[in-house]
Amino acid sequence: MSPSFSTRILAAAAVTVTAAAALTGCGASSTPSASGSGATDIRLAAVLPNTSDPFFATISCAAEAQAKTRGVELKTYNTTNTDANALATNFQTATLTQPNGILVTPFNNNQFLAQYTDLMSKGVPVVTGSPSEPQAEYKSIYSDTDTAPLAADIASLIPAGGGSMVFLGGAPGIPPLEQRTQPFVDAVTKAHPELAALPTEYSGFDVNKATTTVSALILAHPDLKLIIAADGPDGLGAAAAISQAGKAGQIALVAFDAVPGEVDALKAGTITALIAQNPTDIGAKSIDALVDYLQAHPDGGAISPDGTVAVPNKVLTKDTVGSPENAGFLYKASC
Repeated sequence: MSPSFSTRILAAAAVTVTAAAALTGCGASSTPSASGSGATDIRLAAVLPNTSDPFFATISCAAEAQAKTRGVELKTYNTTNTDANALATNFQTATLTQPNGILVTPFNNNQFLAQYTDLMSKGVPVVTGSPSEPQAEYKSIYSDTDTAPLAADIASLIPAGGGSMVFLGGAPGIPPLEQRTQPFVDAVTKAHPELAALPTEYSGFDVNKATTTVSALILAHPDLKLIIAADGPDGLGAAAAISQAGKAGQIALVAFDAVPGEVDALKAGTITALIAQNPTDIGAKSIDALVDYLQAHPDGGAISPDGTVAVPNKVLTKDTVGSPENAGFLYKASC
């Protein structure tokens, strides 16, 4: 499983649904190619999971917008939940349409390894947000996992003095989640020895449980100065607990991702900072990679893997979240 998903894998760990349910209301949609001199005969397909999650919804929206900009046709075959069988069905449906290139991002990075190899041998580039091991796709474009440097960006946001801190880890044993969050947690812990680290708490991505847990922590540890939340549900739950306790501004809350509810809490002051991925950039770059390759190789031929692109994360605060340059870091529920 690729580190690109980070917190996105949480849904796959927390929810199991049937393929039939995943396909309900999830027919393919198409972005018409633009007219004019920029239009081409390139036909692309995108197969994304769980677009009920704003992260994936934003990738899909950005891909559709970029396809229109580049003057190519894009048909999407997305699921609205995390069932791997549903995604496999949609991937098969997409490939049967014989697109010139395909964007596909499974939760299991090697789920379509054999299919990637076959498509690439036939001159069909594959771009994914979940790098296979060994790499079989043309290019992987995903969120950078090196979040340790971002610890310096939130240092001034932590209330001064000694106290304690806690990490809300979502759920244990999810490598992509840990690969993105743990470097940041380790860096903050090392940089702030005055904060005693409490045992990691796991809510199973349940907002209500996170709220209850953090409320109990605030009562048990009146010196609590910092909460780091690995995902949206834990961030929202912690924000609710801080608000209920009247501790906004007294406890710093740094949460990963930038779903609409988190952004609202950031603006309200109950979340201090967000560590956001850039799904807009991921979606646009994925389409660009496919179109650029196809335009450079009009005669086709077998394709070799061409490495990865790590899209940086960014710290957003109440003061910076509204900046136009940060718009791509805000997740959308729909286009």
